[in-house]
Amino acid sequence: MTDEHSEMEQGDTPTPAAIAATEHPVQITVGLIEDDRVPDGMVCMGCYRNGRLVARTVLPPEAWGQIDQYGVFDDPVQIVLVARAAPPGLQCQLYAMVPLPDEEDEEGDEPWSASVPGSSYEASMEDEGDDDEVDGGDEPSVAPIPLGNIVRFERDRVHPESLPLEAVDILRRVIDGETAEVVDRALADLLGL
Repeated sequence: MTDEHSEMEQGDTPTPAAIAATEHPVQITVGLIEDDRVPDGMVCMGCYRNGRLVARTVLPPEAWGQIDQYGVFDDPVQIVLVARAAPPGLQCQLYAMVPLPDEEDEEGDEPWSASVPGSSYEASMEDEGDDDEVDGGDEPSVAPIPLGNIVRFERDRVHPESLPLEAVDILRRVIDGETAEVVDRALADLLGL
């Protein structure tokens, strides 16, 4: 019983992680790609930077439909990389931080609402609620959209002594280049090819 308890305690220890983000939004493009490994009922979305495939992810067709329909990647977005030390070296997740539409923009004012009794009271209460917001309320709300996983093998680490510096280096390579061959080599190594 003591062994099981100590194993549970070890399993509960969070793995240290480092987060790196682009300073400014960057332009990426996405599109569906064919991949035989995609499970039935799912699609594979490729993420491209300057025409280079930098990541791919599997998602439901409905999610792809919304990304495509709403032009989620029409404008530049901030890219975030979360890196954790895990076999075979570093396991990283790449995300696009996509701004959410304002609630006001979605609902809009109905032309007939001014004539409804009580509507001016509700509007004044909403205005007071806006004044009570915590500083930083002007910050846009964002949602992370997963773009894919990136693996850096232990032998390929540039900064083995520093997880944050390694995360920054990986993100820089994704944004600036040198990733297509890394993605292909990582997949080949993982699949034993």
